[in-house]
Amino acid sequence: MNGKTLKSGIVGWTAVLLLALAPGLWAQEPAAKPAKVPVLILGTYHFANPNLDYVKTDVDDHLSEKRQKEIQDVVDRLAKFKPTKVALEYPEGDDRLQGRYVAYLKGEHALTDDESEQIGFRLAKQLGHSKIYAVDHKLDMDFEAVLNAAQQSGDRKFMEAFQGAMVMVQDLQKRQAIQTVRENLAEMNDPKFMDLGRDLYLQLARVRTTDKYVGADVLAGWYQRNFRIFANLVRVVETPEDRVLAMFGSSHSANLRELVKSSPDLEAVEPAEYLGRR
Repeated sequence: MNGKTLKSGIVGWTAVLLLALAPGLWAQEPAAKPAKVPVLILGTYHFANPNLDYVKTDVDDHLSEKRQKEIQDVVDRLAKFKPTKVALEYPEGDDRLQGRYVAYLKGEHALTDDESEQIGFRLAKQLGHSKIYAVDHKLDMDFEAVLNAAQQSGDRKFMEAFQGAMVMVQDLQKRQAIQTVRENLAEMNDPKFMDLGRDLYLQLARVRTTDKYVGADVLAGWYQRNFRIFANLVRVVETPEDRVLAMFGSSHSANLRELVKSSPDLEAVEPAEYLGRR
């Protein structure tokens, strides 16, 4: 038997074998897809007003009796999601967050006006969690370099978009002063609001000088930070029964939400299911 005849014989027997097995293969039920782990990304504003972001904010005292009641209402609503893990905007690997949380559980730490503690610590304690999860990854964003490049290159479209964004922030601050904490968070987690914020960031990509892609490079660093946050977040998931709530500044929420939605083993849960609409 020559090589050609041998090859032909193998192909023939393979076809016969497949035909013989086909009815059994067709009768098999498709494998069930594994359940996805629910992840709720909660975009927040800064209760403590640290003014670390480029766009400064002016919020009232969230330790006041009025705001404390509103915050507890938010915590009670989020508790209905029944998260098994609460992840916060704090550098991964830094044990100080867990140390403060343990002290809080023991009654040895009074909550600061930081949103991570006001909502994150309260929620985790209310649900009986012994651990809190830090999943942030800090990377600087040189927004000043983008503005300088836009002015240098005379990029009027970007400068107009930037000025428009400043007006939007001012309007948002005015609403935040008269709305409840729940209403503020509901607005900031509306998909349309998140998409708008994402699109404003994308405007950075257009800014460049003659020989440097200043805006695109700065924006790449921003996406790198969010991808690293996501990489930290997925490590929090340990079992198929986990349910994760992650709190981050609203500027991150659109990117993190999209990454969760794109993940084959995660399910994005909309905050509106628990916060309602504004």
